[in-house]
Amino acid sequence: MSLDTGRYKIVNVKWLNVALLPDPNSESAVVGSHDAGDSGEWWNVNKLGNDKYTIRNLGHSNYATIAARATKEDSVVGGSREKQWVIREARVRGQYNISPSDSDVFWFLEDGESMTPVTVTVTPNNPKSQWKFVKNA
Repeated sequence: MSLDTGRYKIVNVKWLNVALLPDPNSESAVVGSHDAGDSGEWWNVNKLGNDKYTIRNLGHSNYATIAARATKEDSVVGGSREKQWVIREARVRGQYNISPSDSDVFWFLEDGESMTPVTVTVTPNNPKSQWKFVKNA
């Protein structure tokens, strides 16, 4: 099932931490957070078609981005330039993998500690690299 355009919290399946952009600085890492109610925890997800999306932070107006042709352990960061992401449902309904459109790696959260950077990995089937999108009610 594809994701609709909307405002979401992006929640890691394994740790239940939310993806947070902690400040408006360019190249600040997107990190896992314990859902503290910060506006940096909300993301505008815009569907472009063919499972491609842009992901823009509501609190700081920066896009989730990553280096071109990202490789394992590169960090997801905030930036002013749009990045196209592929968001596809994983094997479990309602859980998704997020990958840059130009490489075969996936958002990944190594541990459940607050402020752990979101990086990318090559393993999509690990709950650490699967995410739920919780819509703003």
